[in-house]
Amino acid sequence: MEDLRKQRDPVQAQRQEAREKAQEHVQRENTHSDRKFEFSRQESADQERLLRQPRSREYLAVFEMMDLLSATDEEIIEQLKENMDEEEAEEFAGMTDEEILEEIRTIFLEEFAQMEVHIETVMTGVLSKCYISGCDCHAITSEGRILAHFKTGEAVPEEYARGRIAYNRHPGCRCVEVYNNCCRVIMGDGDVLEIPNRDL
Repeated sequence: MEDLRKQRDPVQAQRQEAREKAQEHVQRENTHSDRKFEFSRQESADQERLLRQPRSREYLAVFEMMDLLSATDEEIIEQLKENMDEEEAEEFAGMTDEEILEEIRTIFLEEFAQMEVHIETVMTGVLSKCYISGCDCHAITSEGRILAHFKTGEAVPEEYARGRIAYNRHPGCRCVEVYNNCCRVIMGDGDVLEIPNRDL
């Protein structure tokens, strides 16, 4: 009987040790998870703060370039060109449509890369003015590509619907950025007006 107890004791001790190590591991994981959550929450708050900053002149120029691509009336085109500085107008004149689209995409992505914001994880896309006859806006993806042109009163994809409401409220804006939790209306001077989803 004594021999049997001696044989059991080491086994029980090993099991107890294994249980204690497992508990320590769970505690470490829980602590790590809590820290990760805190970091994630802080990172999200930092992103929100950065996205409220005014947009750059280069970013605003992206939408002037898009306006020119979608304009069909010579008078409108000339008026849009007048809004560009001389250097921008000269650069634009020597580019093909494909080169302009790639330039638009590059500038668009650089704007958020400089903020160190992973824009594709938080932004649905952007709505901005369209000059194609019968259309009032076009949608741009979070990758800076033109998704579609929409006629006045035409329904936009559901994920852009809040942006359409904000766009209609602020027809003089440069564009409306549509996010998971809000829309950000970008004014002509780059200032940002944030509208929470509950107000749309």
